Amino acid sequence: MNSFTVERATDSTLPDAYALHPDRADAEQRLAQFRERMAAGQARPEQFVLLRSERGVEGVVLIAQNPQVPLIPRARADTPGVGLTQFFAFLHEVAPERTLLLDSSLTQLNTAPVLSAGWTLDDEQVMYETDLTVRPWALAPNVLEGGAELLEPPKMAVLLAELGQADWETDPDWLVVALPNENGEPVALGAVGPSGRPGWASINMLGVRESERGQGLGTRLHAHLLARAAERFTHHAGRTEASNHAMRRIFERNASEPRAQQLYFRSL
Repeated sequence: MNSFTVERATDSTLPDAYALHPDRADAEQRLAQFRERMAAGQARPEQFVLLRSERGVEGVVLIAQNPQVPLIPRARADTPGVGLTQFFAFLHEVAPERTLLLDSSLTQLNTAPVLSAGWTLDDEQVMYETDLTVRPWALAPNVLEGGAELLEPPKMAVLLAELGQADWETDPDWLVVALPNENGEPVALGAVGPSGRPGWASINMLGVRESERGQGLGTRLHAHLLARAAERFTHHAGRTEASNHAMRRIFERNASEPRAQQLYFRSL
């Protein structure tokens, strides 16, 4: 029977933080990049937490310096629940203010060890990815496009408030798109810009006015944003709540493919 230990990485054990990466070349590159950040005083090996057993490394998580960044563990698919509970309990103790995110592409979505460790399930989302090089997307006619100035007219402020986005602000390198109804009145808003990941776009579907829903406006707006994204990027990644079936249909109609399920937990 395996026994488990949870420990902080050290300079000598730092390579173990990348032991579970499936691509060894990528793991070596990431390790080298982290060491460069250490040399620049921007990172420390003890930011990594390792779960070990007699088999070796069972789980890894990075506690980023930015407290807004979730804890995103990677673990073996066959790690027993007792070991995972010990792992998650340690994280709950040292970083209770963080969000814990389980991603199905990185670890098993077994909620029992997480809940036993004192976390509570807060949200469930589905990740989608779009290859922007495989097909064209139609640009919607008569759209309004621009930057922050597009949101200045009072009618746009009203629309943002109706969509529950009254405080939303765009970044300078993002494109804001407003889709009108048959009367030329803007009723749907979205934006597209860089994700921070080279070559990947991020899209913010701010929403469609409730009275205008069910007419395909969301699908057309999303397609338009993908078309604009394809002018600057090669891929797009986005997510939505697992229960948001309308948005999931929009993703799938526009050739976005589900890649992972994500469970978000917070401290009790």
